[in-house]
Order: sequence, then C-alpha cells, then structure tokens
Amino acid sequence: MTPDQLRLLAELHDRQILGLADEPGYWSAQIRDTQGGGSPKDEQWRAAGLWRKTYRWGIAMTAAGDYMSERGIRAPEHVATITWQQLRDWATSLPEDRRAIARRARMSIHAADEAAAVACLFTPVVAKVEEMTLW
Repeated sequence: MTPDQLRLLAELHDRQILGLADEPGYWSAQIRDTQGGGSPKDEQWRAAGLWRKTYRWGIAMTAAGDYMSERGIRAPEHVATITWQQLRDWATSLPEDRRAIARRARMSIHAADEAAAVACLFTPVVAKVEEMTLW
C-alpha cells in the first residue's frame, strides 16, 4: 500500500481497522454496506476541505460534493483511494501474530488496547534475514 493509502486506512475507527485485520471479508462488507463517511482526522486533509467517503468499490479521501456516490475510483476529486480487494490483500498479508493481536484487542473493552494494536498493525514488518554460510 502507498503511504496515502495507509493514511486513508488510519482514518477508519480503530475497531474497524482491527476487524479488517482479523476478518477482512466480513468487515469490508460491513464497512461498505454502512456507506459511511466523515471529516478526516488527518489535519492536512481536514485543512484541504476533504471528506472520507465509502463507495461500493472502496474508500476515498475526496472533495465534498459527491452526495449520490457517483464518483468512480479514478475521479480527479479523489486524493487517495483503497479498494475492498486492496484492504483484504493488506489484511491477509499481515503476519499471523499481528492478526492475533488485532483479534484480542478487538475483543478488549479498553481503548488503549485497541490503539496499541492498531499502532502494531501499522508498524513495518521487518523481514528475518537468514544467515548464509559457505559450508
């Protein structure tokens, strides 16, 4: 995912992010069907007058004015877009231990657990380098 797509993903509520990481099929459909939107949390996007909008194809950070959800994925008004397939691919590419952390935090009643798990999900995965030998 691009940095702007990760910024857009971070615009979702922590529970939605955790749900996508744990059960991407269910949660992408749940978020899509609610057709939500709202003011961005990101200060730069808020200052630019942008709006988070849910479409049948994915989520976009877009200019206001699409009240009938008619914009396509390549509309010039979009600053960042993520398709539902990209969200599912992101979730399934997470290491199993991170998905387990998301699952536990999603069931927690503490917002601090959710925030810590989301921060863990957005931390880059460090690949283990196998030491090579000649013999």
